[in-house]
Amino acid sequence: MKSRYSKLFEPLRINKVTLKNRIVKTPQLFIYREPDGRVGPRIKGWYETLARGGAGMITVEEHVVDYPVGASYVPPNRLDEDRFIPEAAELAEVIHRHNAAAVVQVTHAGPCHDPRMFEGQPVAPSSLTPPVEGHFAVSRELTVPEIRKIVEQFAQTALRAKKAGFDGVEMHMAHYALGNAFLSRIQNKRQDEYGCQGIETRARFSKEVLERARELTGPDFIIGVRMSGKEWGHELGTTSAEAVEFARIFEKAGADYLHVSAYGYGAFAFCAIPNLVIYPEPAEEAREFASRMKSGPLIPEAAAIKQAVSIPVSSVGQLDYKIAERILEEGKIDMACFGRALMADPEFPNKLAEDREEDIRPCLRCGNCLNFLMLNQPVQCRSNPFMGNETTMVIKPAARPKKVVVVGAGPAGLEAARVAAARGHRVTVFDRNGQLGGLLPIAAMIKSPEPEDLTRMLDFYKVQLNKLGVRVKTGSEMDAAAILQENPDAVILSPGGTPEKLKVPVKAGARLTTNEQLKDRVKPFLKLFGPSLMSSLTKTYLPVGKTVVIMGSGLPGIETAEFLAKRGRQVTIVDEAARMGDGMLIPWLVRFKKWMKGKGIAAYNGVKYEEITPAGITFTTREGERKTLKADTILFIAGYRKNTALEQALAGQAPELYLIGDARSDQMGYILGAVHDGANAGLKV
Repeated sequence: MKSRYSKLFEPLRINKVTLKNRIVKTPQLFIYREPDGRVGPRIKGWYETLARGGAGMITVEEHVVDYPVGASYVPPNRLDEDRFIPEAAELAEVIHRHNAAAVVQVTHAGPCHDPRMFEGQPVAPSSLTPPVEGHFAVSRELTVPEIRKIVEQFAQTALRAKKAGFDGVEMHMAHYALGNAFLSRIQNKRQDEYGCQGIETRARFSKEVLERARELTGPDFIIGVRMSGKEWGHELGTTSAEAVEFARIFEKAGADYLHVSAYGYGAFAFCAIPNLVIYPEPAEEAREFASRMKSGPLIPEAAAIKQAVSIPVSSVGQLDYKIAERILEEGKIDMACFGRALMADPEFPNKLAEDREEDIRPCLRCGNCLNFLMLNQPVQCRSNPFMGNETTMVIKPAARPKKVVVVGAGPAGLEAARVAAARGHRVTVFDRNGQLGGLLPIAAMIKSPEPEDLTRMLDFYKVQLNKLGVRVKTGSEMDAAAILQENPDAVILSPGGTPEKLKVPVKAGARLTTNEQLKDRVKPFLKLFGPSLMSSLTKTYLPVGKTVVIMGSGLPGIETAEFLAKRGRQVTIVDEAARMGDGMLIPWLVRFKKWMKGKGIAAYNGVKYEEITPAGITFTTREGERKTLKADTILFIAGYRKNTALEQALAGQAPELYLIGDARSDQMGYILGAVHDGANAGLKV
């Protein structure tokens, strides 16, 4: 069957290797090695899954050329000594097993080396105090002999990659790594042959790396370069025109392809993950960047580079296959790089080739993967609970098909139903609400489609349950008796958590409402209009006053504060919790805190609630000051606690009984935890 995405599936020759298509997996880290750093079943299983999924080229995550000072994550991927060649060969082999090209990125952390994790002070072209990035340690300036040694380390690592069976290497000269530090006037203040005086001196380190690597590996080995097409948000940042000149130098020095990314400062922090730049709202200086979201935010710089060189150029940054097909057709790039999309569904290339778009599990651009990486923890995907668990979580046909009842159609229940049905069970889903998704539709309304579109998750489940023959009955309140009347072989309970009770004295006439009350009011309109339209309609009318005090500073409270502030409300956040942001991802929280100041959102954490009266909410601050805030609306954001009532009622009566999601644990972890819990239940039944 011929795919509608013909350009994506057009072969491409790089050096002597012909890629079967132009879909490339990016080299982001996963931290899947064994605790002692060995290549084990987890990392091999993941890379084999990626290769089996149909991408034309798999770029294995960064391997360091110098240990420990060249490393930035624990355990590091090492290829700095010959003894690591056999392990690298295992990764190359599982990729080649599925007719994908295997390239490994090689890098030196340089200024982003963290001395709290590894011995040794970071090294860089120049020692800057304070460091360019606030979370970096002060680097030591490299001497010329040290620079030449690192050049040789890069080249020797490339040779080891060749001996391990890789088709090529990708030299990391982008972002925060040492290679880019030489290219960037922000970090390079030298005045010698590797200094900042001009394009040639700034590029000398990269040029020497490429030339020496080519000398050692020979003419037929792929050598690519990952580079920043622009450094955003800094007056000394690399410009697009300068990046074009670097690209010409790289090609002349022996590069076979260029992978164009970007780096940013200030309002452009994390711009290689573009939707972070527009959260909660783009800064004024980022408006033009924000306008690119639907066409590939980093593509203009990549296109400028492509016009200047004759070797293949790829790019990255919030691409989906529709955008990728268009920009390939327009000749702006030669290959499309996918990171998060392949995490959400490693099989998406195969599904696309087979015209099964509806079966592609969507990336929601939530940022959970980045958050795990920032915490130096194995990466997980909110959409895909099987990611990194390929050897332990396998959907196999059930030994005996069973009649399975799932109660609750939130994320946990939907995933449990999908997995159980995929194994051959006869599944019926019951939910007391009039629509699927649990809290997903409300969350989608609050978040809006940008920067995170939760409606795509809901649409995916609707299609999959229908294709798998799952019966869905909404508007069905199921107690123990009703469940048992279905004569199930197994019951999966996902009724959601129990809302917390407000434990603060409330006097008559207080202008108090709760998120649960607002949720009940909005449900019928959500069913009628859908989350996207409701998100727009709420800009016209909301059943809250002009001034709002939100009781709660965790993720739900912050998202509600953002939602209301964008709709013209004056918002104040108060909470007994000592710190703001429980449950919120680190990069999103950092950006929210900056944004809230500009919006005039005040926050009081570590308070002791006293009472809620018609005059407002009274509390004692952590400093001991008694304070009363007047408000048109005081909004209590109830958290959720375990809900085991239905489980207890069915105990000993259902042949198999599983409790999942928020009902099972107070610490479920929002959507990610719910989806993962549902998948495990679907595998067990």
